[in-house]
Amino acid sequence: MSLSSPQWKDVKTVAELEKIIEDSKSKPVLLLRHNESNPFSVQVKKNLDQDWSLSASQLDTYIADASIASITDKVITVAGVDDETPQVILFADGVTMYDESLELISFKKIKLALKIVNRTFRWMETRA
Repeated sequence: MSLSSPQWKDVKTVAELEKIIEDSKSKPVLLLRHNESNPFSVQVKKNLDQDWSLSASQLDTYIADASIASITDKVITVAGVDDETPQVILFADGVTMYDESLELISFKKIKLALKIVNRTFRWMETRA
């Protein structure tokens, strides 16, 4: 059971998406592309909510409606991913560090990707 569910914040515009990616330069950001009318997408979100054990201080979490074409187009372009729903994308330092789609999405993989990203950045800081 989760310690706390992710605090999903809605992404409604391309400008908000661009700001979120920019904000990932100071703190990692997870974006969930989700379609509320897709039962599989709903189940994936439910699984993430149930399994979640990260605090908001570790990772900002956002959710984007995959049916909003302008946001979907921007995500595909900026993140360099295929158009699949559901989909999670981990941004850090303004770039895609990890992405996963469909049945491959799991909290365990997201947590591992975040751990690798955080260790990589600590290592890079010691080399600067």
